[in-house]
Amino acid sequence: MSKRRLIVPLILISLFFSSLSLRHSIAAAQDKVTPFSKAELLTLLRQSGPRHPSQGEIIEQLEQRGIAFAVDEPTINELKQAGARTFLLESVRRLGKNGGHPESYPTGVSDEAGVERVQAADFARLPLLEQTRHYVLESAKDLPNFIVNQTVSRYLRTPEYKDWKLDDTIEVEITYQAERGEQFKLLRVSGKPTTQSYEELGGSTSTGEFGSMLMAIFVPQSKAQFKEVRHETYRGRPAALYDFTVKKADSNAIIQDKESGQKTIAGYSGSLWIDTESKQVLRVEVAYEGLPPRFPINMSENAVEYDWVTIGEQRYMLPTRAELLMGRDSIHVYTRNVIEFRNYHKFEGKMKVLDQ
Repeated sequence: MSKRRLIVPLILISLFFSSLSLRHSIAAAQDKVTPFSKAELLTLLRQSGPRHPSQGEIIEQLEQRGIAFAVDEPTINELKQAGARTFLLESVRRLGKNGGHPESYPTGVSDEAGVERVQAADFARLPLLEQTRHYVLESAKDLPNFIVNQTVSRYLRTPEYKDWKLDDTIEVEITYQAERGEQFKLLRVSGKPTTQSYEELGGSTSTGEFGSMLMAIFVPQSKAQFKEVRHETYRGRPAALYDFTVKKADSNAIIQDKESGQKTIAGYSGSLWIDTESKQVLRVEVAYEGLPPRFPINMSENAVEYDWVTIGEQRYMLPTRAELLMGRDSIHVYTRNVIEFRNYHKFEGKMKVLDQ
C-alpha cells in the first residue's frame, strides 16, 4: 500500500473563488450608476456573439442605474425592433413613469404584502436562468453557520488494477462560517482516529462544494455561456438541462498538484439540472479544460448533487453527494472520490465564562 501511495497524485482542487472575492466581483459590477441612455440600451440589445448579455442581466442593470431618456411609443417600438422582450419593455415603462429613476416597487403600492406581490410578479417574468442566478448568488448570503459530516470513499485505478479499487475512506467534520468559509477537521482514515490535518492528507481532495462552485458559474465576471438542451424529469422533479462553458481567460478555477506545488487556472464546461418550479440547481457536472501539456494532471472532473436540508428549522439547498475524478495519463493512474454529506446541524460558537 505504501509504495502505491507514492505514485498517487497528491492533488487539491480549489473549486473557484473564495466567497470574499466573489462578493468583491459582484460589488464591482454594481459600481457603475450612470443612467442608461437609449443608444447604450439599443447597443446592448443588438450585440451578438458569446459576450452578449442576457435580457435578464440587462434588466438587473436597468433596475440599478435607471434610464436617461423619455419613454414613448416610438421608443418602445424601437426597442422591440432591436429585440427587447416583454419583461424588459415593462421594466423600461416602469422606469419611464418614475422619471427614469429606479425604485423598489411601483408608485401606489404601500402595504408590505402588495410590495411583495408586485416584486414577485416582476421576478416571475425573468427567464429561468436569471431566476436561478438570483437564487444562487443570494443563497451564499443567507446560509447559516453550520457543521456537516463528510464521508469520502477514495478509489484508485492503476495499470495494476484495471477496475476501481477502494484505497481508503476518510471521515471529515466540516464547519462552515460565512466570514471564514469551510474549515476541515479530519477525524478518521479507514475507520482509525488520526491527528493528521486535512491539508496534510495525501491523495485527491476537494473543497468548494458549498456555494462557491455554483456562484463561480453564475457570477457575471465568469461570462458563462448557457445553452438549453431539453426538459426532463430528474429525481422526480421537473427539470431543465443546460450546458455551459466558461473560458479559461474568464475563469478562477484553480487546480493544484500538491506533490510538485504546481498550480494552474483552468477553463471548464459542464451541465446544470435546474428545478423548473423552485428554480434551484439540482445537479452540476464540470469538466476542466485547457490544462497545460506539462501539467501533472491531465483530467479533472467534478459533479455535485443538491437537495433540501434542514438546519435550525430552516430549509436550505445544499450538497448531499459529490464525485471527483482525476487522472495522470502519463502513468495511467486515476483517482475517484465519492463524497457523502450527512448530519447537517447548526454551528453554535462556544463561550467560556471566566470567574472574576
